[in-house]
Order: sequence, then C-alpha cells, then structure tokens
Amino acid sequence: MYKTLISTKNLREILYEENIIIFDCRFDLAKKNMGYTDYLNSHIDGAFYINLESDLSSKLSLHSGRHPLKDITEFSNILNSFGINKNTQIFVYDEENSSMCARFWWMLKLVGLENCAVLDGGYNEWLRMKYPINNYIPKKLKKENINYSYNHKKIVTTKDLKELLVEPSVCLLDARDPDRFSGKIEPIDKKAGHVPGAINVPFKKNLNEDGTFKNIEELRSNFKKAIKQNKTQIINMCGSGVTACHNLLAMEHCGIKNSKIYVGSWSAWSSYEDATISGEKL
Repeated sequence: MYKTLISTKNLREILYEENIIIFDCRFDLAKKNMGYTDYLNSHIDGAFYINLESDLSSKLSLHSGRHPLKDITEFSNILNSFGINKNTQIFVYDEENSSMCARFWWMLKLVGLENCAVLDGGYNEWLRMKYPINNYIPKKLKKENINYSYNHKKIVTTKDLKELLVEPSVCLLDARDPDRFSGKIEPIDKKAGHVPGAINVPFKKNLNEDGTFKNIEELRSNFKKAIKQNKTQIINMCGSGVTACHNLLAMEHCGIKNSKIYVGSWSAWSSYEDATISGEKL
C-alpha cells in the first residue's frame, strides 16, 4: 500500500486495479471554481473531483481561519458517498505543486485512512508522461456507512498554540513564502508577519524544479536544519492550514513522524486584535 507518495509510472501500472480510487484536487485560490472547470475539461482516467472549499473546509467563523476543518459528519458523508473504506487505496493529485491535494491527504490520515498517497509531480507530470486522460466523469459504484472521527491529538488550535509556544520542546514551522513570513507583503490576511518563534520552511523547498518531491535525503536535511535536536513537538502552519500539510507530507515521506497541523494558521492567529506578531511593522 502507498502511504505518502506514488510516482506517475507506478500509478499508471496499477491504474485499473480494483479497490483504487483517485481524486483530482485542482483548485485555484484566486479563481475559486477554476479547478473544477479544469477537471471537466480533462483529468486522469477514472478520477473523481474534490473541492478544497466545499468538500474539505467548513464555513468561516470569526477566528476560524480561512479553511477550517470540514464538519466531521459532512466529511464522513463525502467519504461514504465514494465507497471508501479501510481497504481502499486512495491517490490524490493537483497541479499546484501538490499544495491542494496534500490537505486532503492529511485529512484522510486524520480520520484513520492510512492507505492514501499523493501523485508525485501531479497532473503536470502525468501529462508530460502522456498517460491516460479523458473528460468522462465516473459513476460512484457503491456507498459505505462508516462513522469517522478526527484524531484531535494531531490538531493544534490557536488556544493550544498560545500555551505550547512557551514549551522548549516545541518547534513551529511556517510553510509560507519568505516575503509573507517576514511581513514584507500580505496579499490575503489583515495583518502581516508571523507567529513569534516560528521558523520559515517554505513548502516549495520540498520540490524539484519539475514539481516532483526532492529525494528523501534532501528533504530530511532541509527539515533537520530547521528542527533543533531538543525539539520533539513539531507543529506545522501556513496561511490557512493548507500548505502546512505539504510540509507534514514531506516530513512523513522522509521519516520525520508525528508532527501536527495548526489548522487556523496565520489567518486565525492574525484575526485576534491582541495577537502577538513578529515581522515588519504594518
């Protein structure tokens, strides 16, 4: 079973095997529905579509951040509607450096579905290899009735983070681009900067120029430079809890286990009027 990444070559070889399900997670944060439009135009043969905002996120509240976790009952209904169970091998992809599908991958892990993997290089690599695509929307063949629950031990809230930041064993990694982390720019959220004590590890550093993940040794070396030896509690954050999952995926792939996600991330932290912020002054 595949649990972190799968190459396009390996997916092509097992594409039509039983008990495999593929999800297209393409989503343009600026254009909202563009991912679904792209899916309708073409996708990997047999793939279904999952939308970051309607399928993987709940409605916003005052301090929820921009992509709060989907209500667990609703998320369970989505998984059940595709006939997913513990024996299903799930593959996910996008064309945004795997930044969107990593969120779905993490949520699947969060409800105990371990047999899921991200397509290395995503849709662009699949196209480059000239593997099967079409615009046919597959039919759902069966439905499950499983009650899922989130593993809250792997989730960090804003309240949790405020308490954890004083712990010497905690390492907070921020996956945003350096200019947003430093506060030089902030195109989305109300305030610029970063959580005090956070270390900037941009998720794009996990990738080669072609969008595939770097090898295990390079990934491990990059994270080890940021994570001191005495740091045993690793928390990942970003702008809204999406690209943070990319860093968690890369860490899992290179053997750094059991890190957590601050779901609200910067969009939640900066929403508080009394939030402590580092970086350039506004």
